Amino acid sequence: MSDPSLGVPNGLLEVISLAGIIIFSITSFSAVLSSIFVKKDNLFYLGTQVILLSIFLRIATHWTYPGWFAELFASAEQQMQMITTLLLLAVAYTLDMGLKVMVWEGRLGRYDQKSVPPLLIASGRVIIYLFALLIILQFVFDKPITALAALSGALAVILGLSAQATLGEIFAGIALALSRPFRIGDWVKIGNHEEGRVIDMNWRMVTVETRDRVVLCVPNRSAADQTVHNFSHPNRAIRLTETVRFSQGEDPRVIQELLVRALADTPCVLADPRPAVFYRGPKEGVSEYNMEFYIDDYEHNDVAIDDVWKSVIDHIARSDFEISFPRRYLAIQSNRPPVPGAADATETAAAGRANSER
Repeated sequence: MSDPSLGVPNGLLEVISLAGIIIFSITSFSAVLSSIFVKKDNLFYLGTQVILLSIFLRIATHWTYPGWFAELFASAEQQMQMITTLLLLAVAYTLDMGLKVMVWEGRLGRYDQKSVPPLLIASGRVIIYLFALLIILQFVFDKPITALAALSGALAVILGLSAQATLGEIFAGIALALSRPFRIGDWVKIGNHEEGRVIDMNWRMVTVETRDRVVLCVPNRSAADQTVHNFSHPNRAIRLTETVRFSQGEDPRVIQELLVRALADTPCVLADPRPAVFYRGPKEGVSEYNMEFYIDDYEHNDVAIDDVWKSVIDHIARSDFEISFPRRYLAIQSNRPPVPGAADATETAAAGRANSER
């Protein structure tokens, strides 16, 4: 058995802790070198290695202090405080780097877009390290933190109120980034705004370009709170419906076959799902038919409808049918009693016109 006063392990637990110290010291040093010379993403890995190293140092405090740290620290308790402080700071650092790698540059990052607002990143980092500092002062060094916590809370309230609108847009942007109701390039309709194509998304607003080449800037909170119709995602194929009318005496089956052929001969109409024509019965003196077909890009729906009608008119022109239009009959009846002298005035006016013509 070895003497622990010499800083040498003398039991199974001490041997395991020594192995852990050696292993995670090496991996921590390797992570530092890798972060400097290879890539900075290893900073998260560095934090986890320092956490594990701190844990094994805490476990081995009773035998590492006499032989290793007696000249560095006044007592084993002070060594324990320093190691615990290192552990908590490593936890805060790992959480900071984890948010950076997995959230700020990961889940919330967008290709060819600006990164997460620096205000949001800085706020998150301040909260993490401030919380770690308060825990260290309170539970490691047994210092009162009431005044510091109150001051921090007051500053947080002041900053929150002063940046309420900006923070609201940022958090709404986070909600949009996580739910992804639309992406850049999608054709959408947000609330009561005009439909258009999404050309930009940032942490304040969504920019939509309409068919008239007008740019709409929709705030993130407005986009998050309103109904979004996405015509491009998850399926770009979208159904369109056009109505055509024929005389009531025509055979619906023959007309349906004619219209289906016209739709099938239109290049922009998808073959799958297949186009269909539905007979909706007589309405206002004519027979109504709904032509339902799919196109692969809603942005070009005006061109698709134009091509469909040209094909329909061409097929009808080569057939014995004609497009009919609804007819409405208005019967005007007056229940007012005749005005006394109105007939005599009408006859006098007619006689005057006749004399003038002569």
